Amino acid sequence: ADHGLDLAEKDFTVNTVAGAMKSFFSELPEPLVPYATQAELVEAHSEYARGSPPSCRPARPPASSVSHNHRVNLMTSENLSICFWPTLMRPDFSTMDALTATRTYQTIIELFIQQCPFFF
Repeated sequence: ADHGLDLAEKDFTVNTVAGAMKSFFSELPEPLVPYATQAELVEAHSEYARGSPPSCRPARPPASSVSHNHRVNLMTSENLSICFWPTLMRPDFSTMDALTATRTYQTIIELFIQQCPFFF
């Protein structure tokens, strides 16, 4: 509830903050990317990957402030998406569809990170 919380002032490690975020997202009743939209996102990604017209493709990043500082923290949008996609999407790994779509899910989260001003 404290929107003015300064994590640097509290002397938390980056891993502590990232772990707390992942824990928070994993305990939500439904993933941050709702199950109802995941199939649509996979389909949209497939069309994008097949070569949608350049006018339909998003511009390259302004990206998130974390990935913007990747030269210091080594967390590119790809690295962030690898760390966070399973928590943000929570696929059912008991199905073959989820197992074969893991790279697609990760790429969808990477695009969300790269295009965060557009999506959020």
